[in-house]
Amino acid sequence: MTLDKFLRWAIFCAGIITAIFAGYMFSEGRIDWGAAWLSVTVGFLCFATRIKTEKSSQSSSDDDNKDLHDLAILIAGLAVTSLKNIGRTIPPGTKEINDMEEKLSSFLDVMPLSSDERDEISEEFDRLRDRTKRNESGRAIMRSARL
Repeated sequence: MTLDKFLRWAIFCAGIITAIFAGYMFSEGRIDWGAAWLSVTVGFLCFATRIKTEKSSQSSSDDDNKDLHDLAILIAGLAVTSLKNIGRTIPPGTKEINDMEEKLSSFLDVMPLSSDERDEISEEFDRLRDRTKRNESGRAIMRSARL
């Protein structure tokens, strides 16, 4: 843990403790002391949550992009898996697959994904569409055979 993080946590804890004292003073009816403790609390919490330097924010931005990337891949995987009849009693229809792909595409447009990853997700949806079409044609053949 760096010194900056340690100091932030210490100042944050001091802010919480002074907030407790402020609440106690207000409950005892000592408004002036409560207001003083509250102003000290605001000062501690402002210093504890101050904006980091540019160097730290750049590396934090890279970490945020990686987290957003991982989140986007996870959501895309969940969307495809949910349509693959896992735990479903009724297979997905073509309209349901198209709706899910449109919603997912609008979400993935703002996420930091490469074109290869987007192509891979599109291929998964194409496989789902093909499988759905085969299932629907098989059901149609079975229905006509019963007649």
